Amino acid sequence: MAKPNLRDKVMSELGVTTYKQAHKQKKLRPKQLPKTHIKKTPLMKYIELVEGQPIENILLSGSLSVVSKRCNVDPSTVSKWIKRFKLRYSADNLPSCTGCTRIGPACQSGICYILIEMELYDLIELKKKDVLDETTM
Repeated sequence: MAKPNLRDKVMSELGVTTYKQAHKQKKLRPKQLPKTHIKKTPLMKYIELVEGQPIENILLSGSLSVVSKRCNVDPSTVSKWIKRFKLRYSADNLPSCTGCTRIGPACQSGICYILIEMELYDLIELKKKDVLDETTM
């Protein structure tokens, strides 16, 4: 088994892979990131690049006015983005466990880390019932 060399380590940290087309030299390209089901606008992608965080985390980082000042965007635009990504949780709109980035050991018992971070304690009980009903079926 070959030892990974320094070049491979650095390339993996930068998120770059090599590929080779037939009869050509090796070229570099960025690694493919998992695609989300929600399309992002060019402005969203730009804000992600500038801030260095996913747009979902930025939208949840404060109130509408705080986020709009941080991103230099109108508050109504921020509100539309929150609705598009379904980041406002209610009894009808609970966070989905499939593809969740904050999954942990408590998720199997129905305790959602997202709801705890947002301090929506009344929705935790609904999520617990929902998860436990799915596991018993």
